[in-house]
Amino acid sequence: MNGNGRNELQAAAPVSTQELTLVNKDTQELDPSFVVGLGASAGGLEALETFFDQMPTDTGMAFIVVQHLSPDYKSLMDEILRKYTSMPIREAKHGMKINANHIYLTPPRKILTVMEGRLQLTDSIPPAALHLPIDMFFRSLAMAYGTKAVAVIMSGTGTDGSRGIHDIKEAGGLVIVQDSQSVKFDGMPSGARLSDNADVVLAPKEMTERLMEHVHGAAYESMTTVREAITTEQYIQLIFEKIRQECGVDFTYYKRNSVLRRIERRMAIHNAPSMAAYMTYLEEHREELQALRKDLLIGVTNFFRDPEAFQTIYDKVLPEIFERKSLSKEIRVWVAGCSTGEEAYSIAMLMRKYADTLDEPYLIKIFATDLDKESIEYASQGIYTQSNISHLSEEDQERFFIKDDDMFQVSKDIRKMVVFAPQNIIKDPPFRNLDLITCRNMLIYLQPEMQQKVLSLFHFALNPEGFLFLGPSETIGRFAGQFDFVDRRWNIFSHKNGKTETESRLFSLEGGISQTQSYRKTAPPPAVLRDPASPKRLEDLQGALVEEHIPPGMIVDQNNDVIHLNGAINDYLMLTQGKPSWNLYKMIDPNVSVAVSAAVQKVRQERRGVVYHSLGIATNAGETVVDLHIRPFSLKNKSFDKYVLILFLDPEEPDAAAQMVLEPFEIDRNVSSRIIELEQALLMAEESLQATVEELETSNEELQATNEELVAANEELQSANEELQSVNEELVTVNTEYQFKIQELTDVNNDMNNFLVSTRIGTIFLDKRMCIRRFTPAITKEINLLEVDYGRPIEHISHHFKYDTLVADAKQVLQTLVPFEKEIQSQDGTWYSMRILPYRTEQNFISGVVLTFVNITDLKAVNEELTKLSYAVEQSPSITVITDVGGSIEYVNPKFTEITGFSLSESRGNSLKAFCKTSAGSPTVDLIMETAKNCGIWKGELNSTKKNGELYWESVKLIPIKDKKGEIIHFVKLSEDISERKQAEEMLRKTEMLSAVGQLAAGIAHEIRNPLTALKGL
Repeated sequence: MNGNGRNELQAAAPVSTQELTLVNKDTQELDPSFVVGLGASAGGLEALETFFDQMPTDTGMAFIVVQHLSPDYKSLMDEILRKYTSMPIREAKHGMKINANHIYLTPPRKILTVMEGRLQLTDSIPPAALHLPIDMFFRSLAMAYGTKAVAVIMSGTGTDGSRGIHDIKEAGGLVIVQDSQSVKFDGMPSGARLSDNADVVLAPKEMTERLMEHVHGAAYESMTTVREAITTEQYIQLIFEKIRQECGVDFTYYKRNSVLRRIERRMAIHNAPSMAAYMTYLEEHREELQALRKDLLIGVTNFFRDPEAFQTIYDKVLPEIFERKSLSKEIRVWVAGCSTGEEAYSIAMLMRKYADTLDEPYLIKIFATDLDKESIEYASQGIYTQSNISHLSEEDQERFFIKDDDMFQVSKDIRKMVVFAPQNIIKDPPFRNLDLITCRNMLIYLQPEMQQKVLSLFHFALNPEGFLFLGPSETIGRFAGQFDFVDRRWNIFSHKNGKTETESRLFSLEGGISQTQSYRKTAPPPAVLRDPASPKRLEDLQGALVEEHIPPGMIVDQNNDVIHLNGAINDYLMLTQGKPSWNLYKMIDPNVSVAVSAAVQKVRQERRGVVYHSLGIATNAGETVVDLHIRPFSLKNKSFDKYVLILFLDPEEPDAAAQMVLEPFEIDRNVSSRIIELEQALLMAEESLQATVEELETSNEELQATNEELVAANEELQSANEELQSVNEELVTVNTEYQFKIQELTDVNNDMNNFLVSTRIGTIFLDKRMCIRRFTPAITKEINLLEVDYGRPIEHISHHFKYDTLVADAKQVLQTLVPFEKEIQSQDGTWYSMRILPYRTEQNFISGVVLTFVNITDLKAVNEELTKLSYAVEQSPSITVITDVGGSIEYVNPKFTEITGFSLSESRGNSLKAFCKTSAGSPTVDLIMETAKNCGIWKGELNSTKKNGELYWESVKLIPIKDKKGEIIHFVKLSEDISERKQAEEMLRKTEMLSAVGQLAAGIAHEIRNPLTALKGL
């Protein structure tokens, strides 16, 4: 049980990722809906791979991976995880904002925590003690994100994380632990499971679905229906009964609303749709009872919570406490519901500060109690993280804490002031004679009647004018008349001096709380009791009544020790010299001790009184005769087992022991003498036994001291073992990543080997000394290399190339870093294209050269043929033009340039139509190309244009060029200039035409002459 506040998970309706995710308008970065911390160590790599392989990339969550890393090791985790998720993976930087759908990794030599939505990094000093980075991270995560925090514990040795998940749980977050079946190293998961803080235990492949349910609130959909469909109080009572039977803790007096919220949270975790389903789950899973018990024990606290309240204690309370105490008397404080100890140590620091101002050695004892034994064990260690004490001043940190690696140990002088013990404040008896009780924010979880019961206990336990320190939301209710306010804002009260009118009804003689109801409605007390001096006056009246009316007597406890004397009892006792004793038989006449002993035994066995009449006894004042009444002791109908009341009555007074068993008593003096001797012998034996017991106690103390030394040595060995475990975890983590990297290198090496074996490219790798590092089988045809030649200088190896400067050229490339290329020929006529390149590492270092030899013999032959063809085309007397399938010119030979005046650059890209002049009745270029496509060739004459605008005639053949598939890819136009022939033909045509005209003229002239001749003949 803890009184230092709460942080509870409230039932909520399902929401989408978009609704859960907030957008930062300034940076357009997504704030995470939940932050998932993954603690993993040895064997955790496989679990992380599976986890992220199953996890969607748009969940709205942020993931932070915390591992045990070697300080000098560069983690490969980012490279590995990128194979399993497309989410951005970042190495954590100090002050880096936490964004949704991102993965953050812890860098080496750093301690990672979170604060106000950003990552915080601190230097990790080489460990002198146990190093618990996962615990530290989870605690900061709980403080920063509360119910939005999720802790996942994966494979690893040791127990790191088992403390941090307690903070996650108390803050209302979710705790997931890897199951024992899928884990490689069960140290961390087992420690988490044993701590009873795990909400669910799953394999990594099952965690994704559970996380998504948690984020989207699917488990809360039926909460309203649950409240309406069940009889809540009946189920709560059944659950309380189960916890009481299994765990020994009674929550009956807890407020129902608080209890119900916690039960609903457990129902949500296990997807229980109703109380009935959850009851079934409880019956089938007994460990869930412990988990629910821990949830109900709210344990959130910190150092100096509400600093102003503690300052008020320092200013107003401590001066009065110290002023009333002498140096020989102990100052006693009770911190009820101390949880993990922060408040108890805060009170101790406060008192130490004040005591130091007085410069006096005051004795201070602080009792710190809590119902949760695990919290008490944690508090007793006094070890806290940087985040726990970060809000304290540097002076207080240095003064009251000892830094041990990344943890902070409470100083020895503060630790000695505090005694931690488990206690049920409702059942167990309280401490007494207290100067101060602090019980902050615990009463608010109890029902009103139990609050009053606890307050009555506090009133009983406080010294007169002692102080009570409650939480700011708590009140003292009906006890307002029994306390005075010291400070109303912070609920600090002082105990009113004297007993309360109800105290006798609240407590029995054994210090337990009475079962009767406190403060019943009764008639007002007499006026005298309202007088300020009435308590003292009442005590005086009670004493006078006892002395006047109650006969001499004594009360004897179960050990036969006298615990109370009454009346003029001294007249009937025999006090011996030396060390006083309260044993009954050493205080009365030995002659009657046998009879008294027998009567006492009979009274205890039969619970009935015994009376001895006229019994003569010897006293310090002489012999006297009494009636000895021995009866069971009881008070207001309540008996005290084994307690006996012995009364010494005057025989002459009226017998008040009616209905008692009367037993006459006579005793023989000789028998009495013998009995006395036996009693003396018994007494000597008892004294001898006591001496032996004292010797055994001394021996036991020595053994205890030895045992403490052994325990200390064992703790040191345990610490050393934990350090070794931590180092081992780091080594396992590094080894796992190395194995992964080795597998990658093996795959790459296999790929390279297969490539080198299968390639026909001869390749040689040389180091800086020109020695063989690696070569491909293809090069062995020309260079005489064997497997045994690795490491040999290349100049010692013979080859078949007609090339003498191979080594010199390789050295030149290594010096200048300028690649070198050359065609070389072997003795058998094979041609190779040799290239020499610098050998560059991934870090861009030059560590040698690479020589490649590509067989180009066939290429060389083809080039020679192409060269011949090129020469033929270039030197051809015919005009050659090559176009694409659309008629755009790609090539013209020199003859084309010679005839037309257009160069290759001027012609390339132009259409063939630009150089052909068509006239009416002549075919178009498109028709010519179409004819060539269909017929395989077109022949004809075309009138073309020169650069200077002149026209010339050419005899043309247009031939299509096809690829292997038969598709036309080019056209070749072969032509000859026939302009001169055309001119000759034209001259011949004209000559022939003139000749025909002449002949026609001659004929006409002949015909004309013939008639003239006839006429002349007339």
